[in-house]
Amino acid sequence: MALTMVHLLVADRWADGHPRYKDDPNYYLGAISPDAIHIRDRGDKSHKDEIHLYNWRVLHREPVEAYWRARHSAFDVGYGVHVLTDCQWVQRYIKRLPQLIKPDGKLDIDIYYNDTFVTDFELYNSVPRLREIMGMLDQAQAPDDHPLLGRYEFTEWRRKIVADYAQPCPKNDPVKYITRQYVLDFVEDSLPLIGEIYDETLG
Repeated sequence: MALTMVHLLVADRWADGHPRYKDDPNYYLGAISPDAIHIRDRGDKSHKDEIHLYNWRVLHREPVEAYWRARHSAFDVGYGVHVLTDCQWVQRYIKRLPQLIKPDGKLDIDIYYNDTFVTDFELYNSVPRLREIMGMLDQAQAPDDHPLLGRYEFTEWRRKIVADYAQPCPKNDPVKYITRQYVLDFVEDSLPLIGEIYDETLG
């Protein structure tokens, strides 16, 4: 449930320790691509956990390990980094931001999406590396043989993301909880788990 700039920041920061991926456009395309399920399903999220290797909200190591053992191109490494980012992102806000959870146990989507969109767009517009990575996405090649999504879905999702961030932010209320510093702290804290699972399977 992290937005695009969070995923790209995590992917880029993790690649500091894995320079073979640092400037590989396919790696960064992979790092945004599990969300290409939205091209197929639109607002229906019933398949999202499967597409996220069952790590959309909660950590399940085994599917990521199996995926990386079977597929380890730069794109696929980025794909795995994305899903491991999402499960950590969700568990972190559940634990650290109880203000986002309504009495019925559901996420307060009005506050959540305002905070995440405003902060994501602020990062995109203030961190030059993020604009550089977004520019690199045009050079990336989506795989033809992915087991969960098709090349069309990957390329359409890329097109949509690039177009969306060229526009003004769709939200504009003041940020309450998910601030720039919250995101930057999360990025650093997310790296050890990704590195551990990568090292156990591909290192």
